[in-house]
This record gives sequence, C-alpha cells and structure tokens, in this order.
Amino acid sequence: MRRCRKAGKRRTQPVSSAPDTTIKQDHSQQRLESPPSTRSLKRDYEESSLSQKRRHARAPIQDHRAADSDFRREPTQKAGRLWSPEEEPLKPKDNTESPRPSTSRSFEPRNPGVLIKQPETRPISQEQLVAEVKGIYAGLVMVESKCIEVDNAQSSTTESSPKLNNEQWQALIALHRTLLHEHHDFFLASQHPSASPALRRLASKYAMPARMWRHGIYSFLELLRHRLPASLEHMLTFIYLAYSMMALLYETVPTFEDTWIECLGDLGRYRMAIEDDDIKDREAWTSVSRHWYSQASDQAPTTGRLHHHLAILARPNAMQQSLYYTKSICVSIPFLSAPENPSTTLVKVIMLTP
Repeated sequence: MRRCRKAGKRRTQPVSSAPDTTIKQDHSQQRLESPPSTRSLKRDYEESSLSQKRRHARAPIQDHRAADSDFRREPTQKAGRLWSPEEEPLKPKDNTESPRPSTSRSFEPRNPGVLIKQPETRPISQEQLVAEVKGIYAGLVMVESKCIEVDNAQSSTTESSPKLNNEQWQALIALHRTLLHEHHDFFLASQHPSASPALRRLASKYAMPARMWRHGIYSFLELLRHRLPASLEHMLTFIYLAYSMMALLYETVPTFEDTWIECLGDLGRYRMAIEDDDIKDREAWTSVSRHWYSQASDQAPTTGRLHHHLAILARPNAMQQSLYYTKSICVSIPFLSAPENPSTTLVKVIMLTP
C-alpha cells in the first residue's frame, strides 16, 4: 500500500511542460544524429583521399598543356579541303616559344638559274707537262723491260720445269697490270689538251700502242695459253683486266681508236677460244669479238687482217668463211699469212652444196 501511494504521489506531482519538450527534442536529435558506422567512415575517407589525389595529379598536366603550344589542337587547314599542286607548299608553324629542329625534307625543285661552280683546275705549263711525260716514260721502260725478261724466261722453260703457284701467277699479273697503268698514264699526259704537237707525236713515234699490246698483253696471254688448263683462272682474270683497260683507252684516248678496237676484238676472241663449258658464254664472246672486228673493218676496209679475223669467227659457216678469206687477200693491204687457203674453203663449200 505504501508503494502504491508513493507511486501515486509521483504521478500526481506537477511537472512543467518545458523540460519534457526539451528532453523529447534531445532524444529525437540523438536518433537523427546517431554515430556513423565503420563502413560509412571508411567510404568517406577513401572518397576524400581519391579526390585529393586527382586534384594534385590534374593540376601540373593542365598547367603544362597551357604553357606548351604543341598541345593546342588547332586546325591547320579547313575541313574538307585538300591541297592541290597549284597552291603554294604548306609552311611549318612558326613556334617561337619552343623551337625544335626540323627533320622534314624539302622537295621543292631547285632554281634552274643557279649555277654550280666547277671545281677549280690549275693550269699546267709545257715545261711541267714535258717533265711529267719524261718521268712516266722512264718508269714505263723499267717495268716493260722487267715484263719482257719474265715472259721470255717463262716461255723458254720446258714442261719439266716446276709449275707456278697462285702467288707467282698473281705477281706476274700485278707486274703486267702495272705496265698497263704506266701506258695509260703516258697516253693521258702525252695527249693532254694543252700538249704541244711535238709532245702528241711521241706516242706514234715510239710505237706506244703496239708496245703496249705486245709486251703488256699478248706475250703474257700466250704464256698463260701454253700453261692451260692449270692457268685457266689466271688467264680469265687477266683477260678481264686487259679488256677493261682497253675499253678505258677507247673512251679517253680517241687518237688511237682503230688500235683499241682491234685489241678489244682480239681479247674477245681469246675469251671465246678458252670457253669450253658454257656454250652461251662462248657465243656471247663470239658476238662481242665480231662486233669489234666489224667496226674496225668498216673504218679500215682495205686491211686484210681484219677480214681474216672475221673469217675465223664465221665458223662453221663455210660460205661466210670463203667470203672473208677472199676479201683478206684481195684488198690493197692483203693478209697473206693465213693458215688456211681460201681455195680450200671454197672447195668445202662446193662439196657441201647439194
């Protein structure tokens, strides 16, 4: 009963409305502003840190692009318009802020009015030219005498003598190549445009073209021919060497053009004669030799020796052989030392005719 009375007294005590309202508002605020959970705190922290990183990362890139004009995307041409050859070539953009070396090539045509100066050439006096020719001739005679000595010594040896090895053949080729180069220098110096007529006549006076062929080419070729087949590779090397030198003289020294043409024909005939393996190569060198001999006979039709060479190349055509052999003995300068009589060839033609 006492407890009920006390409870009733508590219920009957007057309570002001203001404190109750405050208490209710405080409880409502506590419900609304309840402490966040651990997940929400973690998410908020990650979003804030990520936004700060993006802010720091974007700032220097934006500043760099604003400062560098190369990142500005500005149209250089109008959209939908192509460059035509009638227009002026496009010029590169003038970038004064950060100049860079240009690696593009210019394809603009050169101005035809601009002349390029010729390299300066020093004039040579007659005294200097004469001294040059004398010096070249002195060295030429020394090499020529050595070639004559070696060729005669090798030609006189018997078959029982020891064969030459590759080094010895190469030394002989180098010796004769030196002689050919000395002759080439002599012809260029003696036939110089500023040379006097007396100096120009020296080559003919001393029979330099004939000496070049006899001591520089022919004697050594015969030595190589008699040592076949062991000397085949060396003979091919020397034929190509001599042929290139004669072709060079044919282009640079036109005074003795007829001699160079006949020498080229002879070298082609040597090359044709030693070719036994490849028929196409043999026919090719036959046509080369025939070309040079025909050109030489056109320039000197009265020389029977050239017709005789053409008769040799005409084999096995007996009719053409008979024609060229007849020409070789009927011209004003006949070639009477032919190994085969033209009448014999004519008899062969008659016998072969059905």
